[in-house]
This record gives sequence, C-alpha cells and structure tokens, in this order.
Amino acid sequence: MATVTYRDGIAILQLIFFPVLLVAALFIWKRTGWKAARKSWRFVVTLSLIRIAGGICTLLAISNDSSNILIAEAVCELIGIAPLLLTYIGLLRQIDTKQRVHPKFISAVAITCFIGLILGIAGISIDDDNTSTYHANSMVKAAMGIFLAVFAIVTLLTAWLAVQLRPTLGAGQKKLFLAILLSWPFLLVRVVYSAIADFTDDPRFAILTGDATIYLCMDVLEEIIAMVICVVFGVLAVLNKEGKQPLDEEKSGPGSGEI
Repeated sequence: MATVTYRDGIAILQLIFFPVLLVAALFIWKRTGWKAARKSWRFVVTLSLIRIAGGICTLLAISNDSSNILIAEAVCELIGIAPLLLTYIGLLRQIDTKQRVHPKFISAVAITCFIGLILGIAGISIDDDNTSTYHANSMVKAAMGIFLAVFAIVTLLTAWLAVQLRPTLGAGQKKLFLAILLSWPFLLVRVVYSAIADFTDDPRFAILTGDATIYLCMDVLEEIIAMVICVVFGVLAVLNKEGKQPLDEEKSGPGSGEI
C-alpha cells in the first residue's frame, strides 16, 4: 500500500489554501468588474487552478506512478511563476489609472512574461530526461531568465510609481500598493528558489525530488503568503467605497494596449 510522504502533505496544504484563494479572487474580480479587473485577478485564478491541479497530480502519483501524471505535476510546478508575476503586472495596471507608465510598455512586459511561459512549457515537453530526475534544459533556463527580467522590471515600476503617484493615490490604490510592497519579499524568495532550481544542479532544489523542507519554505509557503496578502488587500480595496471607484475606472481605447 502506498504511503503519504512529506511532499504529499505539502500538496494537501496547497489543496487547502488555493481553493480559498480561488474563491476570493473570483469575488474581487466580480466586485471590481469582470472587464476592469481581468488584467490582474484572472491570474490569481489561473495560479490557483494550476496549484490545485498540481496538488491533485501529486496525490494521484501516490498510487499511480504514470509518467503522464509526473509530467503534469512537473508542468504545474514550473509554469506557476508566470501567472504569479502577471498578477503583479495587473495590480500595477489597476494602480496606475493615470497611465504614468505607457500602457503599451506594460503590455510588452506582460507579453514577455507570456513568451517565457511558452518557452517553459515547450522546454518541458521536448525534454527527454526522466521527469523524476528532471533537469532544466536551455529553453527552460531561457524562460527563467525572462521571468527574472520581468521581476526586476515589476520591482522598478513599483518603486517609480510609488514616487510618482504618492500624492494622488486613493484609498483603494494605496491598499493595492501595500499588497505589492508587503508581499514583495515573499515573491523575491519564490523567484530565487526557481532560479536556483533552474540554473544550478543542486539536488536539494531538483523538481519533484528535491529537499521537501526547502521546497515548502522557499516555494509553497512564499507563494501562498504572497497571494494571501494580495487577496486580503484586494478584498479590502473593493470593499472600501472610496477605493472602489479608481479600480473601476480603467482607461481603454486605441492607446490602452490591453491584453
């Protein structure tokens, strides 16, 4: 009879938290407006669904070590960083209602992140190694390089917008800024974990077979905490009467550069 391992317990933890985050993100998305908030909260929904699917795959692998299940588990783990970063890009879009940053630039950053996602998926699909001893190939490393660049750009844009918009921020916008600032250290650790896993051969960071405690502390918990912070402040923003209006007033049109 198959036994439940430490890593299986981590998957159960994800299956506890991410359905709650999924429901909360849908609530914020609906309250803010399906069109206005799709640039940010749809990615929290996407990340939650990916983590739920990955957790299910992990538990299925307890009694079924099919290579397809292992590949699905690996894919869910590796592509999760894309919607995570896209969430922060979307939050910056909601904050920057005056479009101090050109919308086309923000769209270009988002598209770059999508390119990283495509490269990552393609890199996993063409890898011939056994998934249980997976090592990142050149395409996956290129994807991680893109994600690192996007993370750096998001950090710089956040700092720049904080200076530019500080005198004019509404209550809702301030809450979204706090969400980014308070969750940034956790996002940093999460990105560092992925970079180490992809750019080094340290067995402790190997996907599926690495040190479970490091995986829990540098990946899973960091991701959960970062998203919980974003969702909590997102809920506060939409429930705040003063803050709700700026979140709804999304500019659109020929120059909006929407994705």
